[in-house]
Amino acid sequence: MPRRPDAELIKTSKFRELEFYVMPTRAESMIFYYMQIDLTHTLEFLEEYNKNRCEEDKLTLFQLLLTAGVRTIAYRPKVNRFVAGRRLWQRNQILFSFVVNKSKTEAGEEVLAMIEFDPFDTLETVQKRVSEKIHEARYGENKNEKDIKFYGAMPRFLIRFIFWFVRWLDEHNHPPYFITRDMPLWCSVFIAHLGSINIDSVYHHLYNLGTASFFITIGKIHKATVLNQETNDIEIKQVVDLRLTIDDRIANGIYTGRTVDMLKNFIEHPEPLLEPPALTDEQLDALKLKKYKKERLAREKQRRKELRQAKRRNRTKQ
Repeated sequence: MPRRPDAELIKTSKFRELEFYVMPTRAESMIFYYMQIDLTHTLEFLEEYNKNRCEEDKLTLFQLLLTAGVRTIAYRPKVNRFVAGRRLWQRNQILFSFVVNKSKTEAGEEVLAMIEFDPFDTLETVQKRVSEKIHEARYGENKNEKDIKFYGAMPRFLIRFIFWFVRWLDEHNHPPYFITRDMPLWCSVFIAHLGSINIDSVYHHLYNLGTASFFITIGKIHKATVLNQETNDIEIKQVVDLRLTIDDRIANGIYTGRTVDMLKNFIEHPEPLLEPPALTDEQLDALKLKKYKKERLAREKQRRKELRQAKRRNRTKQ
């Protein structure tokens, strides 16, 4: 059975397997989803949450969005998948990548950051982790930036060979960890916060390099007319636009659609994100995260043992 260090193989239907041959790359498997977030309650929540907190401990909308994304994956593990080597894989980490602009100007240098999250993360834990990573990216020694300078200084023919070889290894389930650990394209979700530089959200392409099956762009906060579905009144709201690009092969449309609805609900009503989720053992096992693999294998062993005992009891009764 094929194996990868960053994921576990998922058995799927023959119909879905054929999709991997019809659409062998992410570039031809993209679907686009537009989502307008009503920030009326969200901004009130942020104001209340940040009251009496020092500047470095204040929660931002971006950090809230990240927490909502982590919580959504915790409950909807199928979106943390990717297709490689024409097979479906469940990623064993929750990894988010995003761009950090050092000065927020046109001439400002961009660096990439990648953070591993835990399914039990809350707004507080995400806020601390993201603040530290952004500070490191802007003022510290960024590993991704060092790698870019190192590989960028090589001759062009050698760069072409390295990228070809990395693609070949990834396609054959041997992604080179010393490269992919700091390359943000090997992630669960790639996020671009365009609103932070006063730009509207756009539909972004997925990359064939790497394993990112989700790309989300966040626009700037603005006012928009919204139809109240209950009263049919037209209201002016503070909103933000999210545009998602998704690899259509990782899950069916019903699953993906409900997942996106859950993400929207967590952003508009973030109170559940204050506490860790009450995940059952079955839900945690479905994520197939390597940090909980030992406990998962122990539970699976116990389940198999109980199943064998039940079968023996049934045979005895017969």
